[in-house]
Amino acid sequence: MPELLTSTSRPPYSLRRKSRRARMLCRSSMSSWWKRGLRPSACSCCTAAWPRAASRAVSTTSPENWRHRSRVMVKPMPLLAPVTSATRLRDDMAELGARGTCAEKDQAEVLEQLGEWEPLCECGKCQIGYLYRNYSLSMRKRRGRTSRIRRRKLFRSSESRGVSESYKYEFIELKKWLKDRKFEDTNLTPACFPGTGRGLMSKTSLQEGQMIISLPESCLLTTDTVIQSYLGAYIIKWKPPPSPLLALCTFLVSEKHAGDQSPWKPYLDILPKAYTCPVCLEPEVVNLLPEPLKAKAEEQRVRVQEFFASSRDFFSSLQPLFGEAVDSIFSYNALLWAWCTVNTRAVYLRPRRQECLSAEPDTCALAPYLDLLNHSSHVQVKAAFNEEIGCYELRTASSWRKHEEVFICYGPHDNHRLLLEYGFVSIRNPHACVYVSRDKQMNKKISILKVHGFIENLTFGWDGPSWRLLTALKLLCLEAEKFTCWKKVLLGEVISDTNEKTSLDIAQKICYYFIEETNAVLQKISHMKAEKVALVNQLTLVETLWLEELKILRASAEVLHSLQTAFP
Repeated sequence: MPELLTSTSRPPYSLRRKSRRARMLCRSSMSSWWKRGLRPSACSCCTAAWPRAASRAVSTTSPENWRHRSRVMVKPMPLLAPVTSATRLRDDMAELGARGTCAEKDQAEVLEQLGEWEPLCECGKCQIGYLYRNYSLSMRKRRGRTSRIRRRKLFRSSESRGVSESYKYEFIELKKWLKDRKFEDTNLTPACFPGTGRGLMSKTSLQEGQMIISLPESCLLTTDTVIQSYLGAYIIKWKPPPSPLLALCTFLVSEKHAGDQSPWKPYLDILPKAYTCPVCLEPEVVNLLPEPLKAKAEEQRVRVQEFFASSRDFFSSLQPLFGEAVDSIFSYNALLWAWCTVNTRAVYLRPRRQECLSAEPDTCALAPYLDLLNHSSHVQVKAAFNEEIGCYELRTASSWRKHEEVFICYGPHDNHRLLLEYGFVSIRNPHACVYVSRDKQMNKKISILKVHGFIENLTFGWDGPSWRLLTALKLLCLEAEKFTCWKKVLLGEVISDTNEKTSLDIAQKICYYFIEETNAVLQKISHMKAEKVALVNQLTLVETLWLEELKILRASAEVLHSLQTAFP
């Protein structure tokens, strides 16, 4: 390889005078040679220099005659290039070959000198562009500690890093609207994340206890906002007084109907067009839910239907405000959308009493931009309305790195509660559990359990069956001669090894029964997804809930198996 390099005290002219593209091609491979006082020589057919046939001196009349500044070109030698530039060099060599500028060289002789070097030029005439086969390997070995740290950071953040959506029209308009109301955020930006969807991403590192959002009261949508609007006069006159929830829902439906004329349009545009709460799911999808959740979903549906039926007279009183029939504006679907908006996105405020509203607690407020934050059970935040400065403040009790998704915690809810109230399922939720239906396993001593409150909240969790479930099973497994000890069982005392082992056996049977039932439901959902394409999104949501319950049941089965090994 000595023939390829010539000693010099400065970088070659070719890299100082070439185009930016050519410099980028050669710089990475030559930088280490410059430090050693060596440089690769230029070839007659390379874009680095274009020597004349006679004197090899160069003029500045055209790109084909570049000046070398008092330097005479040495014998043409191959130009070395990194592996990543191979494709570009091939293109350049092909172009040069088309111009007929390739020098006549004995390629066999050059290859004999280069050994493990291979040509990049496909013209078969020139020796330019020879590339060492082990170049990429040698470069990879020279990566240092900084490169390793960067790769680790990139690997850690690649799965959770979101794609910014601040460029979208609806978020640009929302930020203008918030700025007009004296709010401008410097910590967060809207983004789309894998797994959680749309959320807020940190622009900078956030420290524990740092204020992340301080939303002025003028940005909040409360019952005060509704009463001060065009709906206020109708709300004050209506008897009996409407509820705070009805006032908020009516305002949302009315403003959405106003369209571009609504001052709240930038906020309404970022609200979901549809929700995935059980009340919004199709009946055939609701039937696939676990029994305890299905019963609550039916109660929720009945409650919303009664809410709509009891509000129709109030909606009729608003007819003077609209040019079309109020029945078409305040339909069931429109009210359901507004009800889900308040139920899933409202923040908590201290109870306030409005004389023109009913006595129900007035604690809900919609917080634009803040409600883009997603839920995580693993974080803690402090949220409250600051009466002194009139802002709803949110402080994080966790630290966040730059470009991470920022979460808040809606509360220590299991997946049944999250799906019922918010319309989503949390993966690896530490509060998740599987409820045991009492009508399938508890047929004995039910009255004692009912009196002492051991009927409800019988669950399997990540750490095995709950204490209440095991206690209820121990009572059910009491032998006839030891039934008088039932009070000790409820207090958690051990009656006998036989009773302990029997209760664990029954708990394991229940767990395996639920695993089989869960697998059957998952199989049914899989078939329905293939047959009913229109319901794929709803079925996927229900499938996620069942998959999480299957993980919990398997974890509980492992715990029960380890507990049983303690008994002979």
